[in-house]
Amino acid sequence: MDTAVLMEIESLRRATLAALREKYQAVFQEETRVRHREHLFRRLAWRLQALAEGDLSERARGRAHEIAQDADLRKVAPRDFFTVNGERVETTRRKRLAEAMKRRWAVKRAASAVKKTARKTRAARKAA
Repeated sequence: MDTAVLMEIESLRRATLAALREKYQAVFQEETRVRHREHLFRRLAWRLQALAEGDLSERARGRAHEIAQDADLRKVAPRDFFTVNGERVETTRRKRLAEAMKRRWAVKRAASAVKKTARKTRAARKAA
């Protein structure tokens, strides 16, 4: 990589958030709403390297677009993904979440009962 590009990237590493936002405006020709310094630095460093050494080929860019647009792409496996002999296996995380939800509802019910009792007590004091 060119030394000038490396020097510019290193100067960005020490730049303030305002300076990074200005540089982003100059490089990308648009304003950014992001205020995360590290994210701006990484985007700028990537863009400066891409401009200096060349971007992705059209073939690579097209393939990346195809992958991104793939409708079958999932982040979470379907519920019946984990099976043994045709029976669904309960995952540990699902059990933990279910238990956490039960505890949360138990706390909410208890808090609701306490509030109801407090309201009745206040009403009784006002009536007396």
